[in-house]
Amino acid sequence: MIRIGSLFLGIFSVFVIYANTSAPFSLSVGTQSIGVRYQFTEQSALVESAEAIASLGSDTLKIACTPKYADDYRMTRDPKIDSLLRLIERKSAFQEVMDMPFRNIMLWVYPFSDSKSAFAKGKVDPREVDAIYNEIYEFTVYLLKRYSGSGKSFFLGNWEGDWHLLLEKYNYQLDPSPKAIAGAIDWFRLREKAIADARSATPHHDVHVYYYIELNHVGKSMDADRPTIVNRVLPYIETDYVSWSSYDVTKPAAKLGGEAGRQRVLQALDYIESHLPESNISGKRVFIGEYGFELSNFESPEKQMRLTASIMKWSLEWGCPFVLYWELYCNEIEPSTGAHRGYWMIDNGGQQQPVWHLHNALLKQGDAFIKNYKAEHGSFPSQADYNRKVVSWIDAFIAKDSKAQEEPCCH
Repeated sequence: MIRIGSLFLGIFSVFVIYANTSAPFSLSVGTQSIGVRYQFTEQSALVESAEAIASLGSDTLKIACTPKYADDYRMTRDPKIDSLLRLIERKSAFQEVMDMPFRNIMLWVYPFSDSKSAFAKGKVDPREVDAIYNEIYEFTVYLLKRYSGSGKSFFLGNWEGDWHLLLEKYNYQLDPSPKAIAGAIDWFRLREKAIADARSATPHHDVHVYYYIELNHVGKSMDADRPTIVNRVLPYIETDYVSWSSYDVTKPAAKLGGEAGRQRVLQALDYIESHLPESNISGKRVFIGEYGFELSNFESPEKQMRLTASIMKWSLEWGCPFVLYWELYCNEIEPSTGAHRGYWMIDNGGQQQPVWHLHNALLKQGDAFIKNYKAEHGSFPSQADYNRKVVSWIDAFIAKDSKAQEEPCCH
Protein backbone atom coordinates (compact mmCIF):
# COMPACT_ATOMS: atom_id res chain seq x y z
CA MET A 1 0.00 0.00 0.00
CA ILE A 2 1.22 3.50 -0.81
CA ARG A 3 1.11 5.63 2.31
CA ILE A 4 0.63 9.34 1.70
CA GLY A 5 1.41 11.97 4.31
CA SER A 6 -0.41 15.22 4.92
CA LEU A 7 -1.32 17.13 1.77
CA PHE A 8 -0.96 20.50 3.50
CA LEU A 9 1.75 22.72 2.12
CA GLY A 10 2.44 26.16 3.51
CA ILE A 11 2.95 28.36 0.45
CA PHE A 12 5.63 30.96 1.10
CA SER A 13 5.50 34.39 -0.52
CA VAL A 14 8.46 33.58 -2.74
CA PHE A 15 6.25 31.18 -4.70
CA VAL A 16 4.32 34.19 -5.99
CA ILE A 17 7.44 34.87 -8.01
CA TYR A 18 8.48 31.34 -8.91
CA ALA A 19 5.48 29.03 -8.94
CA ASN A 20 4.10 29.30 -12.47
CA THR A 21 6.95 27.99 -14.60
CA SER A 22 6.23 24.93 -16.72
CA ALA A 23 9.82 23.62 -16.61
CA PRO A 24 12.61 23.70 -14.04
CA PHE A 25 14.33 27.04 -13.67
CA SER A 26 17.11 27.85 -11.23
CA LEU A 27 19.27 30.72 -10.13
CA SER A 28 22.10 28.52 -11.43
CA VAL A 29 24.62 28.64 -8.59
CA GLY A 30 24.12 27.04 -5.22
CA THR A 31 25.37 24.61 -2.59
CA GLN A 32 24.36 21.60 -0.50
CA SER A 33 24.23 20.17 3.01
CA ILE A 34 25.26 16.55 3.52
CA GLY A 35 27.36 15.06 6.31
CA VAL A 36 27.00 17.94 8.78
CA ARG A 37 29.87 17.92 11.30
CA TYR A 38 29.17 21.16 13.22
CA GLN A 39 26.32 23.55 13.80
CA PHE A 40 25.51 26.77 15.63
CA THR A 41 21.93 26.46 16.92
CA GLU A 42 19.88 24.05 19.00
CA GLN A 43 17.58 23.10 16.13
CA SER A 44 18.03 20.15 13.81
CA ALA A 45 21.29 20.28 11.85
CA LEU A 46 19.27 19.61 8.70
CA VAL A 47 16.89 22.50 9.33
CA GLU A 48 19.69 24.84 10.41
CA SER A 49 21.71 24.19 7.27
CA ALA A 50 18.69 24.42 4.96
CA GLU A 51 17.78 27.77 6.49
CA ALA A 52 21.36 28.92 5.97
CA ILE A 53 21.17 27.95 2.30
CA ALA A 54 17.90 29.86 1.96
CA SER A 55 19.52 32.87 3.66
CA LEU A 56 22.35 32.65 1.14
CA GLY A 57 19.68 33.41 -1.48
CA SER A 58 19.55 30.02 -3.18
CA ASP A 59 16.39 28.58 -4.72
CA THR A 60 17.94 25.09 -4.75
CA LEU A 61 18.48 22.70 -1.84
CA LYS A 62 20.49 19.49 -2.08
CA ILE A 63 20.36 16.98 0.77
CA ALA A 64 20.50 13.21 1.35
CA CYS A 65 17.66 10.79 2.14
CA THR A 66 19.45 7.57 2.96
CA PRO A 67 19.95 4.99 5.72
CA LYS A 68 22.89 7.16 6.84
CA TYR A 69 20.52 9.94 7.98
CA ALA A 70 21.74 9.81 11.60
CA ASP A 71 25.36 10.44 10.60
CA ASP A 72 24.50 12.93 7.86
CA TYR A 73 22.39 15.18 10.08
CA ARG A 74 23.40 14.43 13.68
CA MET A 75 20.11 12.66 14.34
CA THR A 76 19.18 9.87 16.72
CA ARG A 77 18.70 6.59 14.89
CA ASP A 78 15.13 5.29 14.94
CA PRO A 79 14.79 1.48 14.60
CA LYS A 80 11.27 1.91 13.23
CA ILE A 81 12.57 3.68 10.13
CA ASP A 82 12.83 1.00 7.46
CA SER A 83 12.03 2.87 4.24
CA LEU A 84 12.40 6.25 2.57
CA LEU A 85 8.81 7.17 3.30
CA ARG A 86 9.13 6.16 6.95
CA LEU A 87 12.22 8.37 7.18
CA ILE A 88 10.24 11.40 6.01
CA GLU A 89 7.30 10.52 8.26
CA ARG A 90 9.29 9.94 11.45
CA LYS A 91 12.02 12.58 11.06
CA SER A 92 10.03 15.79 10.65
CA ALA A 93 13.11 17.84 9.75
CA PHE A 94 13.10 16.30 6.27
CA GLN A 95 9.53 17.40 5.67
CA GLU A 96 10.24 20.82 7.16
CA VAL A 97 13.09 21.58 4.78
CA MET A 98 11.23 20.30 1.72
CA ASP A 99 8.35 22.59 2.67
CA MET A 100 10.70 25.59 2.65
CA PRO A 101 10.48 27.92 -0.36
CA PHE A 102 13.05 26.18 -2.54
CA ARG A 103 12.04 25.78 -6.16
CA ASN A 104 14.40 22.86 -6.71
CA ILE A 105 15.19 20.08 -4.27
CA MET A 106 17.86 17.52 -5.07
CA LEU A 107 18.01 14.32 -3.08
CA TRP A 108 20.49 11.50 -2.83
CA VAL A 109 18.03 8.63 -2.55
CA TYR A 110 19.07 5.19 -1.30
CA PRO A 111 16.34 2.72 -0.30
CA PHE A 112 16.75 1.00 3.04
CA SER A 113 16.12 -2.32 1.26
CA ASP A 114 19.06 -1.89 -1.15
CA SER A 115 22.32 -3.64 -0.27
CA LYS A 116 23.93 -2.25 -3.48
CA SER A 117 25.11 -5.80 -4.17
CA ALA A 118 24.17 -5.35 -7.83
CA PHE A 119 27.62 -3.97 -8.58
CA ALA A 120 29.31 -7.11 -7.28
CA LYS A 121 26.75 -9.62 -8.54
CA GLY A 122 26.08 -8.20 -12.00
CA LYS A 123 22.39 -7.55 -11.34
CA VAL A 124 20.07 -6.43 -8.57
CA ASP A 125 19.46 -9.25 -6.09
CA PRO A 126 16.05 -10.76 -7.06
CA ARG A 127 15.11 -10.73 -3.37
CA GLU A 128 15.55 -6.94 -3.32
CA VAL A 129 14.03 -5.88 -6.64
CA ASP A 130 10.44 -5.40 -5.50
CA ALA A 131 11.38 -3.73 -2.23
CA ILE A 132 13.74 -1.24 -3.91
CA TYR A 133 11.18 -0.47 -6.59
CA ASN A 134 8.38 0.00 -4.06
CA GLU A 135 10.41 2.30 -1.81
CA ILE A 136 11.31 4.64 -4.66
CA TYR A 137 7.84 4.39 -6.20
CA GLU A 138 5.99 5.30 -3.00
CA PHE A 139 8.44 8.10 -2.22
CA THR A 140 7.88 9.58 -5.69
CA VAL A 141 4.10 9.30 -5.31
CA TYR A 142 4.34 11.05 -1.96
CA LEU A 143 6.26 13.98 -3.46
CA LEU A 144 3.90 14.30 -6.43
CA LYS A 145 0.79 14.32 -4.23
CA ARG A 146 2.04 16.46 -1.39
CA TYR A 147 3.57 19.11 -3.64
CA SER A 148 1.06 19.10 -6.47
CA GLY A 149 0.46 22.73 -7.44
CA SER A 150 3.55 24.00 -5.60
CA GLY A 151 5.80 24.73 -8.59
CA LYS A 152 8.55 22.64 -7.04
CA SER A 153 10.91 20.33 -8.91
CA PHE A 154 12.49 17.32 -7.21
CA PHE A 155 15.57 15.53 -8.54
CA LEU A 156 16.13 12.00 -7.22
CA GLY A 157 19.57 10.56 -7.75
CA ASN A 158 22.70 9.02 -6.30
CA TRP A 159 26.11 9.99 -4.97
CA GLU A 160 29.26 9.52 -7.11
CA GLY A 161 28.25 6.38 -8.97
CA ASP A 162 31.71 5.51 -10.28
CA TRP A 163 32.78 4.59 -6.75
CA HIS A 164 29.85 2.13 -6.61
CA LEU A 165 31.10 0.73 -9.91
CA LEU A 166 34.49 0.13 -8.26
CA LEU A 167 32.83 -1.54 -5.24
CA GLU A 168 33.78 1.43 -3.04
CA LYS A 169 37.52 0.93 -3.70
CA TYR A 170 38.55 4.57 -3.72
CA ASN A 171 41.35 4.31 -6.24
CA TYR A 172 40.92 6.39 -9.40
CA GLN A 173 43.40 4.18 -11.27
CA LEU A 174 41.21 1.08 -11.06
CA ASP A 175 38.79 -0.01 -13.79
CA PRO A 176 35.45 -1.70 -13.09
CA SER A 177 34.72 -5.27 -14.07
CA PRO A 178 32.21 -6.18 -16.81
CA LYS A 179 30.04 -7.66 -14.05
CA ALA A 180 30.00 -4.34 -12.20
CA ILE A 181 29.01 -2.50 -15.39
CA ALA A 182 26.14 -4.95 -16.01
CA GLY A 183 25.03 -4.56 -12.40
CA ALA A 184 25.13 -0.78 -12.66
CA ILE A 185 22.90 -0.79 -15.73
CA ASP A 186 20.39 -3.03 -13.94
CA TRP A 187 20.51 -0.88 -10.77
CA PHE A 188 20.06 2.46 -12.51
CA ARG A 189 17.26 1.11 -14.72
CA LEU A 190 15.31 -0.17 -11.73
CA ARG A 191 15.49 3.21 -10.01
CA GLU A 192 14.48 5.03 -13.19
CA LYS A 193 11.53 2.71 -13.78
CA ALA A 194 10.14 3.24 -10.28
CA ILE A 195 10.15 7.03 -10.74
CA ALA A 196 8.76 6.90 -14.29
CA ASP A 197 5.96 4.51 -13.29
CA ALA A 198 4.99 6.66 -10.30
CA ARG A 199 4.86 9.78 -12.48
CA SER A 200 2.62 8.03 -14.99
CA ALA A 201 0.24 6.60 -12.42
CA THR A 202 -0.12 9.59 -10.10
CA PRO A 203 -2.38 12.57 -10.90
CA HIS A 204 -0.47 15.82 -10.27
CA HIS A 205 0.06 19.30 -11.69
CA ASP A 206 2.77 21.96 -11.48
CA VAL A 207 5.21 19.69 -9.71
CA HIS A 208 8.01 17.64 -11.25
CA VAL A 209 10.00 14.65 -10.07
CA TYR A 210 13.08 13.98 -12.21
CA TYR A 211 15.58 11.14 -12.18
CA TYR A 212 19.29 11.81 -12.35
CA ILE A 213 22.49 9.78 -12.42
CA GLU A 214 25.60 11.15 -10.76
CA LEU A 215 28.96 10.11 -12.19
CA ASN A 216 32.42 11.23 -11.16
CA HIS A 217 35.14 9.67 -13.36
CA VAL A 218 35.10 11.54 -16.65
CA GLY A 219 38.71 12.50 -17.38
CA LYS A 220 40.03 8.96 -17.81
CA SER A 221 37.19 7.98 -20.15
CA MET A 222 37.54 11.15 -22.18
CA ASP A 223 41.31 10.82 -22.50
CA ALA A 224 41.76 7.05 -22.86
CA ASP A 225 38.28 5.50 -23.29
CA ARG A 226 38.66 3.65 -20.02
CA PRO A 227 35.37 2.14 -18.75
CA THR A 228 33.30 4.32 -16.43
CA ILE A 229 29.65 5.18 -16.02
CA VAL A 230 29.75 7.91 -18.64
CA ASN A 231 30.78 5.69 -21.55
CA ARG A 232 29.67 2.19 -20.45
CA VAL A 233 26.46 2.78 -18.45
CA LEU A 234 24.93 6.18 -19.20
CA PRO A 235 24.03 5.44 -22.84
CA TYR A 236 21.70 2.66 -21.67
CA ILE A 237 19.74 4.59 -19.03
CA GLU A 238 16.70 6.77 -19.76
CA THR A 239 17.75 9.39 -17.27
CA ASP A 240 16.33 12.92 -17.18
CA TYR A 241 19.54 14.59 -16.00
CA VAL A 242 23.17 13.83 -15.27
CA SER A 243 24.99 15.21 -12.26
CA TRP A 244 28.76 15.42 -12.58
CA SER A 245 30.78 15.35 -9.37
CA SER A 246 33.57 17.02 -11.20
CA TYR A 247 36.75 17.10 -9.12
CA ASP A 248 38.78 14.89 -11.48
CA VAL A 249 38.58 17.59 -14.16
CA THR A 250 37.61 20.87 -12.48
CA LYS A 251 40.40 20.95 -9.89
CA PRO A 252 43.28 20.61 -12.38
CA ALA A 253 41.46 22.82 -14.91
CA ALA A 254 41.05 25.61 -12.36
CA LYS A 255 44.73 25.35 -11.46
CA LEU A 256 45.62 25.48 -15.16
CA GLY A 257 43.40 28.51 -15.63
CA GLY A 258 42.87 30.66 -18.68
CA GLU A 259 41.52 29.38 -21.97
CA ALA A 260 43.23 25.99 -21.54
CA GLY A 261 41.41 25.39 -18.26
CA ARG A 262 38.13 26.59 -19.72
CA GLN A 263 38.42 24.31 -22.74
CA ARG A 264 39.15 21.31 -20.53
CA VAL A 265 35.90 21.82 -18.60
CA LEU A 266 33.86 22.44 -21.76
CA GLN A 267 35.39 19.35 -23.38
CA ALA A 268 34.32 17.21 -20.41
CA LEU A 269 30.77 18.58 -20.41
CA ASP A 270 30.51 17.94 -24.17
CA TYR A 271 31.81 14.42 -23.63
CA ILE A 272 29.18 13.65 -20.98
CA GLU A 273 26.41 15.12 -23.13
CA SER A 274 27.49 13.05 -26.13
CA HIS A 275 26.69 9.86 -24.17
CA LEU A 276 23.34 11.07 -22.83
CA PRO A 277 20.26 9.35 -24.29
CA GLU A 278 17.64 11.57 -25.89
CA SER A 279 14.81 13.01 -23.82
CA ASN A 280 11.76 15.21 -24.23
CA ILE A 281 13.30 17.61 -21.72
CA SER A 282 14.56 20.67 -23.54
CA GLY A 283 17.83 22.44 -22.87
CA LYS A 284 20.99 21.25 -21.23
CA ARG A 285 20.67 18.21 -18.99
CA VAL A 286 24.17 17.92 -17.52
CA PHE A 287 24.88 19.88 -14.36
CA ILE A 288 27.69 20.24 -11.85
CA GLY A 289 26.58 18.29 -8.80
CA GLU A 290 29.82 18.88 -6.90
CA TYR A 291 32.96 20.95 -7.26
CA GLY A 292 35.08 22.71 -4.69
CA PHE A 293 38.52 23.58 -3.43
CA GLU A 294 39.46 22.52 0.08
CA LEU A 295 41.29 25.23 1.99
CA SER A 296 43.89 22.75 3.26
CA ASN A 297 45.29 22.42 -0.28
CA PHE A 298 44.43 25.75 -1.90
CA GLU A 299 46.38 28.27 0.19
CA SER A 300 43.81 30.96 1.06
CA PRO A 301 40.07 31.72 1.20
CA GLU A 302 40.62 34.32 -1.52
CA LYS A 303 42.18 31.79 -3.90
CA GLN A 304 39.42 29.34 -3.06
CA MET A 305 36.90 31.98 -4.11
CA ARG A 306 38.69 32.93 -7.34
CA LEU A 307 38.95 29.30 -8.47
CA THR A 308 35.28 28.84 -7.65
CA ALA A 309 34.38 31.84 -9.81
CA SER A 310 36.27 30.32 -12.75
CA ILE A 311 34.45 26.98 -12.58
CA MET A 312 31.11 28.75 -12.16
CA LYS A 313 31.76 30.87 -15.23
CA TRP A 314 32.91 28.06 -17.52
CA SER A 315 30.08 25.72 -16.48
CA LEU A 316 27.44 28.38 -17.02
CA GLU A 317 28.94 29.37 -20.37
CA TRP A 318 28.43 25.76 -21.42
CA GLY A 319 24.84 25.90 -20.17
CA CYS A 320 24.69 23.86 -16.95
CA PRO A 321 21.31 24.43 -15.25
CA PHE A 322 22.91 23.97 -11.81
CA VAL A 323 26.43 24.53 -10.51
CA LEU A 324 26.50 23.29 -6.91
CA TYR A 325 29.46 24.03 -4.65
CA TRP A 326 30.64 21.48 -2.07
CA GLU A 327 29.49 22.63 0.41
CA LEU A 328 27.84 24.83 3.08
CA TYR A 329 29.61 23.33 6.13
CA CYS A 330 32.76 21.22 5.75
CA ASN A 331 32.13 17.49 6.18
CA GLU A 332 35.75 16.29 5.97
CA ILE A 333 38.31 16.17 8.79
CA GLU A 334 42.00 15.37 8.45
CA PRO A 335 42.51 12.17 10.49
CA SER A 336 46.07 13.06 11.50
CA THR A 337 45.26 16.52 12.86
CA GLY A 338 41.52 16.59 13.53
CA ALA A 339 41.31 19.81 11.51
CA HIS A 340 38.58 20.54 9.00
CA ARG A 341 39.81 20.38 5.42
CA GLY A 342 37.96 23.55 4.49
CA TYR A 343 35.35 22.41 1.99
CA TRP A 344 33.05 25.13 3.21
CA MET A 345 31.18 28.37 2.72
CA ILE A 346 30.83 28.87 6.48
CA ASP A 347 33.68 27.62 8.64
CA ASN A 348 33.41 25.79 11.95
CA GLY A 349 33.68 29.10 13.78
CA GLY A 350 30.63 30.47 11.98
CA GLN A 351 32.65 32.78 9.70
CA GLN A 352 31.24 33.37 6.22
CA GLN A 353 34.04 32.80 3.72
CA PRO A 354 34.77 34.78 0.52
CA VAL A 355 33.15 31.98 -1.49
CA TRP A 356 29.94 32.55 0.51
CA HIS A 357 30.00 36.25 -0.37
CA LEU A 358 30.55 35.43 -4.05
CA HIS A 359 27.47 33.20 -4.10
CA ASN A 360 25.40 35.64 -2.08
CA ALA A 361 26.20 38.54 -4.41
CA LEU A 362 25.35 36.52 -7.53
CA LEU A 363 22.14 35.14 -6.04
CA LYS A 364 20.95 38.59 -4.96
CA GLN A 365 21.56 39.93 -8.46
CA GLY A 366 19.83 36.90 -9.93
CA ASP A 367 16.76 37.23 -7.75
CA ALA A 368 16.41 40.94 -8.55
CA PHE A 369 16.87 40.30 -12.27
CA ILE A 370 14.21 37.55 -12.30
CA LYS A 371 11.69 39.71 -10.44
CA ASN A 372 12.18 42.59 -12.87
CA TYR A 373 12.13 40.33 -15.92
CA LYS A 374 8.93 38.63 -14.85
CA ALA A 375 7.27 41.96 -14.09
CA GLU A 376 8.16 43.20 -17.58
CA HIS A 377 7.60 40.04 -19.64
CA GLY A 378 5.18 38.00 -17.56
CA SER A 379 7.46 34.98 -17.74
CA PHE A 380 10.92 33.77 -16.90
CA PRO A 381 13.87 34.14 -19.24
CA SER A 382 15.23 30.92 -20.65
CA GLN A 383 17.81 29.21 -18.46
CA ALA A 384 20.39 29.85 -21.20
CA ASP A 385 19.66 33.59 -21.29
CA TYR A 386 19.73 33.80 -17.51
CA ASN A 387 23.05 31.92 -17.36
CA ARG A 388 24.54 34.46 -19.75
CA LYS A 389 23.58 37.22 -17.32
CA VAL A 390 25.26 35.40 -14.45
CA VAL A 391 28.42 34.97 -16.55
CA SER A 392 28.51 38.73 -17.14
CA TRP A 393 28.25 39.34 -13.40
CA ILE A 394 31.06 36.87 -12.73
CA ASP A 395 33.20 38.64 -15.35
CA ALA A 396 32.59 41.93 -13.57
CA PHE A 397 33.37 40.35 -10.23
CA ILE A 398 36.63 38.83 -11.50
CA ALA A 399 37.68 42.15 -13.06
CA LYS A 400 36.95 43.98 -9.81
CA ASP A 401 38.84 41.39 -7.79
CA SER A 402 41.82 41.50 -10.16
CA LYS A 403 41.97 45.28 -9.90
CA ALA A 404 41.89 45.06 -6.11
CA GLN A 405 44.80 42.60 -6.20
CA GLU A 406 46.85 44.98 -8.34
CA GLU A 407 46.28 48.10 -6.25
CA PRO A 408 49.19 48.99 -3.95
CA CYS A 409 48.64 48.72 -0.24
CA CYS A 410 47.72 52.04 1.36
CA HIS A 411 49.43 51.36 4.71
